Amino acid sequence: MQKKLSLLSGIALLATAFTANAGEYMPYVGFDYVNRTPNVNGNYPDNYDIANINGGIKFVDLGAVELFAERSMREKKTSNSGTARGRLYGWGADVLVNGWNFNEGAILGSVGYGRMSAKLKHSGHMRKDTENALRLGVGGELNPTPEWGVRAMFRYSLADGDAYSNSKEFSLGARYYFY
Repeated sequence: MQKKLSLLSGIALLATAFTANAGEYMPYVGFDYVNRTPNVNGNYPDNYDIANINGGIKFVDLGAVELFAERSMREKKTSNSGTARGRLYGWGADVLVNGWNFNEGAILGSVGYGRMSAKLKHSGHMRKDTENALRLGVGGELNPTPEWGVRAMFRYSLADGDAYSNSKEFSLGARYYFY
């Protein structure tokens, strides 16, 4: 019964997304390439390529609320003490505010929450860490058509974990708006 209710609520959510009023809000889905450089503790990889999928609701001329999930490629770093491997993954939500609107886009500011996890391995020792992160960002979006948007963002994250305490990331991606 629980699975049926979840499926029905998912279908209802999709139906609502496709019948949005263009003058009030627009649901969207997107995909980003993210390059993250965490300030890692220890001899672990410090540059990750990440795939990010996201979806949200854009409130016209105001901003957006966006949910995301992401996962990195497995990265490795070789040094005198051996080879270290690492992988990052996480999920979260961001609130984006249109700082300045123009005809085909906007300058954006963002604040959000992320639940980030790291799997790190060095010299046969596995280390897992999950941390909460405060995400602050600035960027822009261009909309060549009403349905498509291209977004670039820079974010700085403050984390409370053992694997890393902060990170810088640059993302570039596309959004499809259900206009």
